[in-house]
Amino acid sequence: MTTPTDQPRSTTTAWIGAIITAAIGATILFSAEAGINWPIWVSAASGSLILARYSAVRRVETPLLVLCSWAVLLSIGFALTTTPPFPFFIVLADAMLLGLAVITLGAPRWEDLSARLLAAVPFLAPFRVFTASAQEVAGAPRSVSSPRSRALLRGGLLTVPLVIVLVALLASADPIISWGTDRITSWLPDWSFPPRLVFFLFLLALSLGANALGIRQLATRLPQYPSISTRISIGMTEQRMIRWSAAVILWLFVALQISYFIHPPPAALGTGITFAEFARRGFGELSFAVTIVGAIIIILEYARPADLTDRDRQTLRRLDFALLVALELILISAFRRVMLYEQAYGYTEARVIAQAYMVGMALALGALAWEISRGFISVSFGRRVAEIALGAFTVLVFWNFQAWIVNRNVDRIASGARFDAFYLSRLSPNAIPALIKRLPEIPQPQRDTVERTLACRTMSPHDRWYEWNRSVEAAKSAMASWTKPPCPPKTQSAPLTVDD
Repeated sequence: MTTPTDQPRSTTTAWIGAIITAAIGATILFSAEAGINWPIWVSAASGSLILARYSAVRRVETPLLVLCSWAVLLSIGFALTTTPPFPFFIVLADAMLLGLAVITLGAPRWEDLSARLLAAVPFLAPFRVFTASAQEVAGAPRSVSSPRSRALLRGGLLTVPLVIVLVALLASADPIISWGTDRITSWLPDWSFPPRLVFFLFLLALSLGANALGIRQLATRLPQYPSISTRISIGMTEQRMIRWSAAVILWLFVALQISYFIHPPPAALGTGITFAEFARRGFGELSFAVTIVGAIIIILEYARPADLTDRDRQTLRRLDFALLVALELILISAFRRVMLYEQAYGYTEARVIAQAYMVGMALALGALAWEISRGFISVSFGRRVAEIALGAFTVLVFWNFQAWIVNRNVDRIASGARFDAFYLSRLSPNAIPALIKRLPEIPQPQRDTVERTLACRTMSPHDRWYEWNRSVEAAKSAMASWTKPPCPPKTQSAPLTVDD
């Protein structure tokens, strides 16, 4: 617990950590290329929050430590990949993780968290952070002894940010104000230009509010959800009808897939297309169907009547397991269809991500089966699904799957398979080193396409140390070691940059 002696020290720690975090962010994030700057700032913000929490309560709860650590881990991917739209989703995931850490401060156990909290993060986290920041700023003058001095200091803390923001906005609309701000900023270092200063104040408000919550929120304040007075209930007859109909259709499909190992349907029906061409159809629909049926199982479990007998519960549980086994087998079929599609038409980002989704969905169905075996679906199920989704996303961020796609497509050339040179040459910088390395193995017509496309790609600067990005640096090194042909004259499209 915080003692009266520790409180001023904790407040000082919160302010110092917030100022350092905001200064780092304003220095290396503002108007900069995506690189190692993002993991540096996320590490500073997470470390500042954890330090403020420890200085106040002399402990760091497990949820706070896990969420901040995962945010730091995921942020590292920002310096490893430029594959769109992964950088955007990395920032979004980090914001959600840090926001979740803020609204769950004081929660002692990881099991206290549920997936329902994710819906509250975009609204509750900013509200709590900015409210705490305003309260901290308003309470800062209390250390000043004179009432008049406290009033002046409090007024200055509230007025200066407003003046800076208004001047920054109005300078672009009035030549005199613009001339005045230009004269003032010419006397100051480059760091203090109004836009960067506004950005600093914004980061300071975020960091200070989070740190203030860390030192003052001694007990958890999880959002309270309104209780539903009238629970939806679906009777036993309807429950069995829905489950039985879905089970019959799904198992019929599974039986047909098993029979295709003996008699491929396209050949049997005389359509003239190969089994690989037939298998490419429907894996998206299968994944969507599995998702729908999985959601229906959850809804039916929630709407199960409370007065069912043990025999009825056992019947529904067996039907659920029959559905879940069928869904897992359908996912295996869909995964195999993608593999056959890749063998026939090549490897692409969309197909790799589709396979990742199928693996994640299979794990989520396994978690659902575990919940059903216990007799009910607990709030932990949503958290486990969120963990699976975030884990799959983390793997995709750190795995250079674009280089893997290039290598697998080049490997297919030896067997006479089709090779989409135009698609591969337009991948992100993650693929450039592997593509240049395998150029001698690509047949001449396709190699010309790759070389012409790569020759017109220009390197983004990334000159400052905090803009370092592994994929960009690897792409630069590969391009520098390659004797590239001249770029053909531009006709319609502009040259690609290494970040495209």
